[in-house]
Amino acid sequence: MKELAQLRRRLGQPGTILCLGNGPSSESAELPTDFDCLFRVNWIWRQRAFLIEPDLVFTADPDLPPPGSRAILGFPTAAAADRILRAHLRQDRSPAAWFTVPDLSPELAAGRWPAYPTNGALMIGVAAALRPQRLVIAGIDLYQDPEGKYPGASDEPNEYGDLHDRNTDLDYMRTALSGYDGELVILSAALKSSLKTV
Repeated sequence: MKELAQLRRRLGQPGTILCLGNGPSSESAELPTDFDCLFRVNWIWRQRAFLIEPDLVFTADPDLPPPGSRAILGFPTAAAADRILRAHLRQDRSPAAWFTVPDLSPELAAGRWPAYPTNGALMIGVAAALRPQRLVIAGIDLYQDPEGKYPGASDEPNEYGDLHDRNTDLDYMRTALSGYDGELVILSAALKSSLKTV
Protein backbone atom coordinates (compact mmCIF):
# COMPACT_ATOMS: atom_id res chain seq x y z
CA MET A 1 0.00 0.00 0.00
CA LYS A 2 1.73 3.13 -1.17
CA GLU A 3 -0.97 5.76 -1.17
CA LEU A 4 -2.95 7.42 1.55
CA ALA A 5 -6.25 6.68 -0.19
CA GLN A 6 -5.46 2.96 -0.22
CA LEU A 7 -4.72 2.99 3.49
CA ARG A 8 -7.92 4.90 4.18
CA ARG A 9 -9.94 2.33 2.25
CA ARG A 10 -8.23 -0.56 4.01
CA LEU A 11 -9.06 0.95 7.38
CA GLY A 12 -12.65 1.57 6.33
CA GLN A 13 -12.45 5.38 6.38
CA PRO A 14 -12.44 5.51 10.20
CA GLY A 15 -14.55 8.10 12.00
CA THR A 16 -12.43 7.98 15.18
CA ILE A 17 -8.76 7.02 15.38
CA LEU A 18 -7.22 6.37 18.80
CA CYS A 19 -3.44 6.91 18.69
CA LEU A 20 -1.54 5.44 21.63
CA GLY A 21 2.12 6.06 22.26
CA ASN A 22 3.87 4.15 25.02
CA GLY A 23 3.92 6.79 27.76
CA PRO A 24 1.92 6.55 30.99
CA SER A 25 -1.09 8.40 29.55
CA SER A 26 -1.60 5.47 27.13
CA GLU A 27 -3.53 3.86 30.00
CA SER A 28 -5.47 6.96 31.02
CA ALA A 29 -8.89 6.39 32.54
CA GLU A 30 -10.14 9.00 30.04
CA LEU A 31 -9.43 6.84 26.98
CA PRO A 32 -12.54 6.47 24.83
CA THR A 33 -14.12 3.09 24.22
CA ASP A 34 -15.90 4.25 21.06
CA PHE A 35 -13.17 4.31 18.41
CA ASP A 36 -12.98 2.77 14.94
CA CYS A 37 -9.22 2.25 14.61
CA LEU A 38 -6.42 1.78 17.11
CA PHE A 39 -2.89 2.89 16.18
CA ARG A 40 0.05 1.88 18.39
CA VAL A 41 3.85 2.25 18.46
CA ASN A 42 6.36 -0.63 18.51
CA TRP A 43 5.41 -3.68 20.60
CA ILE A 44 6.28 -2.96 24.25
CA TRP A 45 2.59 -2.46 25.12
CA ARG A 46 1.99 -6.22 24.68
CA GLN A 47 3.54 -6.77 28.10
CA ARG A 48 0.78 -4.70 29.67
CA ALA A 49 -2.11 -6.68 28.11
CA PHE A 50 -4.08 -3.49 27.47
CA LEU A 51 -5.62 -2.62 24.08
CA ILE A 52 -3.53 -5.26 22.36
CA GLU A 53 -5.31 -5.61 19.02
CA PRO A 54 -4.26 -2.56 17.03
CA ASP A 55 -5.22 -1.96 13.43
CA LEU A 56 -1.88 -0.32 12.65
CA VAL A 57 1.52 -0.40 14.37
CA PHE A 58 4.30 2.08 13.63
CA THR A 59 7.62 0.40 14.22
CA ALA A 60 11.31 0.25 13.45
CA ASP A 61 11.89 -2.59 15.92
CA PRO A 62 12.60 -6.15 14.81
CA ASP A 63 10.14 -7.68 17.29
CA LEU A 64 7.63 -9.96 15.63
CA PRO A 65 3.91 -9.19 15.77
CA PRO A 66 1.99 -11.63 17.97
CA PRO A 67 0.68 -14.72 16.17
CA GLY A 68 -2.56 -14.02 14.35
CA SER A 69 -2.07 -10.25 14.37
CA ARG A 70 -3.95 -8.45 11.61
CA ALA A 71 -2.14 -5.18 12.23
CA ILE A 72 -0.84 -3.21 9.28
CA LEU A 73 2.79 -2.22 9.84
CA GLY A 74 4.02 1.32 9.18
CA PHE A 75 7.77 1.82 8.82
CA PRO A 76 9.63 5.15 9.03
CA THR A 77 11.91 4.36 6.08
CA ALA A 78 12.33 1.83 3.27
CA ALA A 79 15.56 0.62 4.90
CA ALA A 80 13.74 -0.15 8.17
CA ALA A 81 10.99 -1.95 6.26
CA ASP A 82 13.49 -4.08 4.33
CA ARG A 83 15.45 -5.03 7.45
CA ILE A 84 12.42 -5.90 9.55
CA LEU A 85 10.41 -7.69 6.85
CA ARG A 86 13.41 -9.91 6.08
CA ALA A 87 13.55 -10.87 9.77
CA HIS A 88 9.81 -11.62 9.73
CA LEU A 89 10.15 -13.81 6.63
CA ARG A 90 12.97 -15.78 8.29
CA GLN A 91 10.46 -16.62 11.02
CA ASP A 92 7.81 -17.46 8.40
CA ARG A 93 5.68 -14.53 9.57
CA SER A 94 4.33 -11.96 7.15
CA PRO A 95 2.34 -8.88 8.19
CA ALA A 96 -1.23 -8.44 6.97
CA ALA A 97 -0.02 -5.38 5.03
CA TRP A 98 2.65 -2.74 5.37
CA PHE A 99 3.79 0.64 4.09
CA THR A 100 6.61 3.13 4.52
CA VAL A 101 5.75 6.65 5.61
CA PRO A 102 7.69 8.29 2.71
CA ASP A 103 5.77 6.19 0.16
CA LEU A 104 2.49 6.98 1.85
CA SER A 105 3.14 10.72 1.97
CA PRO A 106 6.48 12.32 1.05
CA GLU A 107 5.51 15.37 3.12
CA LEU A 108 5.54 13.19 6.24
CA ALA A 109 8.94 11.58 5.55
CA ALA A 110 11.28 11.56 8.53
CA GLY A 111 14.34 12.55 6.47
CA ARG A 112 13.01 16.07 5.93
CA TRP A 113 13.62 16.98 9.58
CA PRO A 114 16.81 17.88 11.53
CA ALA A 115 16.41 14.76 13.73
CA TYR A 116 14.32 11.65 13.13
CA PRO A 117 10.76 12.08 14.39
CA THR A 118 9.82 9.23 16.72
CA ASN A 119 7.39 6.57 15.58
CA GLY A 120 4.85 8.21 17.86
CA ALA A 121 5.18 11.49 15.96
CA LEU A 122 4.96 9.67 12.62
CA MET A 123 1.81 7.95 13.87
CA ILE A 124 0.21 11.33 14.60
CA GLY A 125 1.22 12.61 11.17
CA VAL A 126 -0.35 9.69 9.33
CA ALA A 127 -3.48 9.70 11.50
CA ALA A 128 -4.06 13.41 10.85
CA ALA A 129 -3.46 12.91 7.11
CA LEU A 130 -6.21 10.25 7.07
CA ARG A 131 -8.63 13.00 8.19
CA PRO A 132 -10.84 11.10 10.62
CA GLN A 133 -13.76 12.98 12.12
CA ARG A 134 -12.17 12.54 15.55
CA LEU A 135 -8.55 12.00 16.52
CA VAL A 136 -7.69 10.99 20.10
CA ILE A 137 -4.04 11.02 21.20
CA ALA A 138 -2.61 9.54 24.41
CA GLY A 139 0.71 8.09 25.48
CA ILE A 140 2.76 10.73 23.65
CA ASP A 141 4.11 12.24 26.86
CA LEU A 142 7.37 13.65 25.42
CA TYR A 143 9.27 11.79 28.16
CA GLN A 144 8.05 14.39 30.65
CA ASP A 145 5.49 12.42 32.63
CA PRO A 146 6.53 12.20 36.30
CA GLU A 147 5.40 8.54 36.32
CA GLY A 148 8.28 7.67 33.99
CA LYS A 149 8.78 6.38 30.47
CA TYR A 150 6.05 3.73 30.45
CA PRO A 151 2.97 2.88 32.51
CA GLY A 152 3.86 0.97 35.66
CA ALA A 153 7.34 0.48 37.09
CA SER A 154 10.25 0.93 34.70
CA ASP A 155 13.94 1.55 35.29
CA GLU A 156 14.48 2.89 31.76
CA PRO A 157 15.59 6.53 31.52
CA ASN A 158 12.64 8.82 30.84
CA GLU A 159 14.32 10.63 27.94
CA TYR A 160 14.66 10.76 24.18
CA GLY A 161 17.15 8.43 22.46
CA ASP A 162 20.12 9.66 20.45
CA LEU A 163 18.31 9.72 17.09
CA HIS A 164 15.35 11.76 18.30
CA ASP A 165 14.68 15.22 19.67
CA ARG A 166 11.72 16.75 21.51
CA ASN A 167 11.72 19.96 19.45
CA THR A 168 11.74 18.02 16.19
CA ASP A 169 8.87 15.85 17.41
CA LEU A 170 6.86 18.91 18.39
CA ASP A 171 7.54 20.74 15.13
CA TYR A 172 6.60 17.63 13.17
CA MET A 173 3.34 17.13 15.06
CA ARG A 174 2.46 20.85 14.89
CA THR A 175 2.91 20.76 11.13
CA ALA A 176 0.92 17.54 10.77
CA LEU A 177 -1.94 18.78 12.93
CA SER A 178 -2.07 22.30 11.49
CA GLY A 179 -4.21 21.15 8.57
CA TYR A 180 -6.41 18.80 10.58
CA ASP A 181 -9.96 20.15 10.89
CA GLY A 182 -11.69 17.36 12.81
CA GLU A 183 -12.18 16.99 16.56
CA LEU A 184 -8.81 16.70 18.28
CA VAL A 185 -8.61 15.21 21.79
CA ILE A 186 -5.20 15.10 23.48
CA LEU A 187 -4.99 13.13 26.73
CA SER A 188 -1.22 13.57 27.15
CA ALA A 189 -0.78 16.58 29.45
CA ALA A 190 2.74 17.45 28.28
CA LEU A 191 1.76 17.18 24.61
CA LYS A 192 -1.42 19.18 25.07
CA SER A 193 0.48 21.95 26.81
CA SER A 194 3.24 21.98 24.19
CA LEU A 195 0.81 22.03 21.26
CA LYS A 196 -1.49 24.69 22.68
CA THR A 197 -0.71 26.88 19.66
CA VAL A 198 -2.37 24.33 17.32
